[in-house]
Amino acid sequence: MSPTDPYPLELQDVSCVFGDGPRRVVALDDVSLALEPGELVAVMGPSGSGKSTLLNVAGLLQPPTSGRVLIDGVDAADLSPGKAAQLRRTRLGLVFQHYNLVPTLTVGENVSLPLELDGLSPAECRRSAETALAEVGLEGVADRYPEEISGGQAQRAAIARALIGERSVLLADEPTGALDTTTGDDVLRILRDRVDAGAAGLLVTHEPRFAGWADRVIMVRDGHVLPEDDHR
Repeated sequence: MSPTDPYPLELQDVSCVFGDGPRRVVALDDVSLALEPGELVAVMGPSGSGKSTLLNVAGLLQPPTSGRVLIDGVDAADLSPGKAAQLRRTRLGLVFQHYNLVPTLTVGENVSLPLELDGLSPAECRRSAETALAEVGLEGVADRYPEEISGGQAQRAAIARALIGERSVLLADEPTGALDTTTGDDVLRILRDRVDAGAAGLLVTHEPRFAGWADRVIMVRDGHVLPEDDHR
């Protein structure tokens, strides 16, 4: 990455406030963060510290109250809702703990949904979905429905959906929380491989052993990202 290249993901002085008066909650307070290509950053902290809000803001699912979110140098605040949704579909891959697969769609249709929304042909969508499923070790399940596969397979399918296309940023919120240890390791290995291939990754986890897959760990407490020297 040259000094003039934009970061795949950058948060500049981001704050996120919910409610007002006695119900006012500062979920994020003046957070700045930048991810390089090929870097996996783990986010840790106690429950309610702001970890998931940080990931939702980074994934353009929750607008910040103040500050800027830049994807490949593009300020999301400058985009129309439609353009922001397109940027999220094409550049951001999101993985959640509970998979978020659409039960009425096949596994292949779930994986290719971002491409279908962008107008690719059914044949292109099918081909790309099978390639993405093969990448996560799910050959031959494209025509099954989510209820017909295991939890570990469903999480792999969710990762395949996050990997499909040219995603420069992967965001994962407790992706191993509902999985056994072996399957959790498999999921982290898939994320790590894609990051090693050049994506930037942000992983929210409460498990130190999974944070060990990251290049660096940031700690969040009461909406603040702690200085790295204070992690102990």
